[in-house]
Amino acid sequence: MSVFFKNSALAKVFESGIAALSSEENLLPEAIRAGIEAGTMVLLGNPAHKNLKPVLIGSPSRVKINANIGTSPLLNCAQTEMEKLSVALQAGADTVMDLSIAGDLDAIRDGMLNLCPSPLGTVPIYATAQTYLDAERDPCDIDPEELFAEVEKQAAQGVDFMTLHCGLTRRGAEWAVSGERAMGIVSRGGSILARWMLKNGRENPLLTDFDRLVDIAVRHNVTLSLGDGLRPGAGADAGDAAQFEEVITLGRLARHAHARGAQCMIEGPGHVPLNDVEAQIRIIKRLTDNAPLYVLGPLTTDVAPGYDHIAGAIGGALGVRAGVDFLCYLTPAEHLTLPDAADVAAGVMASRVAAQVGEVSLGRPQALKREAVMATGRSALDWDLMRQACLDPKTLEERRRPHREEEVCAMCGKFCAVKMLRD
Repeated sequence: MSVFFKNSALAKVFESGIAALSSEENLLPEAIRAGIEAGTMVLLGNPAHKNLKPVLIGSPSRVKINANIGTSPLLNCAQTEMEKLSVALQAGADTVMDLSIAGDLDAIRDGMLNLCPSPLGTVPIYATAQTYLDAERDPCDIDPEELFAEVEKQAAQGVDFMTLHCGLTRRGAEWAVSGERAMGIVSRGGSILARWMLKNGRENPLLTDFDRLVDIAVRHNVTLSLGDGLRPGAGADAGDAAQFEEVITLGRLARHAHARGAQCMIEGPGHVPLNDVEAQIRIIKRLTDNAPLYVLGPLTTDVAPGYDHIAGAIGGALGVRAGVDFLCYLTPAEHLTLPDAADVAAGVMASRVAAQVGEVSLGRPQALKREAVMATGRSALDWDLMRQACLDPKTLEERRRPHREEEVCAMCGKFCAVKMLRD
């Protein structure tokens, strides 16, 4: 038996969910097991998360979509976040991350775990930093023991995956704030850790005591999402030394964790110009032994506030073609405000479009089948078949409603090319 399946928490999730996963992904159980053992797939599922539907991430499984929600100090309504959680799942998100930084974080997280049948992710350093900021204390005074205790608490609570910025070194932080970058550090968790290291003159405790995180991950089957604290926040910063020093460190940490039976994903950029997206993804995958790659965007331009979900979908489609396994959505609210329910729905759909575009380009059978069904439906003016094939049936129905009794669409009417040649 491999080191992974000696892990009773992972084995429990695998055995309970493998039949459904195999059917959904059209993969044999043996192939899924081999991917987990090789570190090219992860199975998200903490046994303490009740009524959970486990999710598989990594090639050749379907590309998955994550939706970020959560409170902020300026917009803090737990009930609104619960509503956004429902909207994200209805729109087709495969996972949700709670990025709350205001209010009763334990209660918010517990509420989401109870409502969410899909894997839930968090960034534990937010909760630790919040206690300091609420007490008007500087997060650079955080006691690392409090951070490890928070990770343990959230794992016991049922969190399925956690962003932990283990690869951000003191040297990398110094490089990032040296003035050579257009945007310095844009990761919230990364900035907290960088501030701590630069103030205290010490190395990142999540790096020096990484084995403590591995032990927690194995015990609870929490997937370590190794965070990109130095991801580029502007296209001009993409591919610099600070970014890739962190990537190299993440690859080494992932190999170490894998050898001890912990599941790991790698988080990726960030703002990356269109011409660099595929090269960046391929390099990151190579440096991290093809571990599942979880990417924010990438955003292919810096100047589209209000439309960053589109900029991210462009980069996401290219990223999937190059090897991205997991897309973190961007919404129209990115860089501007906390997303509302409409933003959440738009962000999920933009990322789903990106995933479909990328998977079609790779020739993946499920994506090609969807395209073929749509083509058949359109050629026959069969609106029911089109509805089955489209990514967002609800929008199709709403836009067609005023003319739903017509066989043709309202754009062409009697000029419909399909009907004209068919008749």
